[in-house]
Amino acid sequence: MIDIYHSTARSRKLAKLDEVKVGSWIHAVEPTNAELDKLSKDLDLDRDILQDTADPHEAPRVEVSDGKVYVFCRYCRPEDPDIPTEPMLVIYTDKNIITVMRSADNILERLISGKTQLLTTQKTKTFLHVLDQINQTYRVQLLHIGKQILRFRSQMRRTEASNIDLIKFIELEEDLNEFLSALQPQALVLNALESGKYMRLYEDDREMADDIMLSTNELIELCKSRLRTVVNIRTAYDVIATNNLNKIFKRLTSIAIFLAIPTIIGGLWGMNVTIPFQHYKYAFGIVLVLIVVCMYLTAKFFNYKKWI
Repeated sequence: MIDIYHSTARSRKLAKLDEVKVGSWIHAVEPTNAELDKLSKDLDLDRDILQDTADPHEAPRVEVSDGKVYVFCRYCRPEDPDIPTEPMLVIYTDKNIITVMRSADNILERLISGKTQLLTTQKTKTFLHVLDQINQTYRVQLLHIGKQILRFRSQMRRTEASNIDLIKFIELEEDLNEFLSALQPQALVLNALESGKYMRLYEDDREMADDIMLSTNELIELCKSRLRTVVNIRTAYDVIATNNLNKIFKRLTSIAIFLAIPTIIGGLWGMNVTIPFQHYKYAFGIVLVLIVVCMYLTAKFFNYKKWI
């Protein structure tokens, strides 16, 4: 599906057009091959680069072809359990801005609905607004992940975490690593764009680009901080689980030793040879007392050594 939007300083409301005109924003969502062919033909775009948007693993990068700047970005899409980020292609030309998304997502809804004022004739600002909305997707998800981490840490203090909880926690770590692998090269892309090498930046545009660059760096540091917290909690849980397992083994070993005492003593007095007190009528009671005394002394010794 391809939508065409247009707004100017005189008519600030985003209007939907039927035909492409200078200063419009062309937004393609889940484009078919026929639609990609039409974009390539009508707007003189590189068809091979457009096809790269179909690759879910496409990394952030900048390409220039025939004076047109192709910027591949990745936005946060936590709904996908396999790949929590999705590629988006933003194309900057001398006449228009084009965005191509392989999946139908509402990350640009604020721009389309008019909640964020957008003048499509100001191509650089439109381009920067799109990048800012991409950053917002990461910020929202990182705040959500922060709450999940606090909830898991609180749960770990109260009760033992289940295997399902641990799997979810590991998935958080994988998501954070995926965010970092998208945001770090994206920061390099923004840095290249900010240099003015690929597009002209006016003073207002440069301030906005600086803010987006700062926001991206903050997101990277936030990802690293969340990742360190996850790793520390997982390491702490491993230590606690190992310590608890050692305690269980100590208790089981102690129980086995306590049970061995009556077995050994009973076995000795049950041998078919001459033994002490074999003709004494209270021999059984003496053996029981001996067993109790030995078990008591063993328990005192284990307790002194803190083995139980």
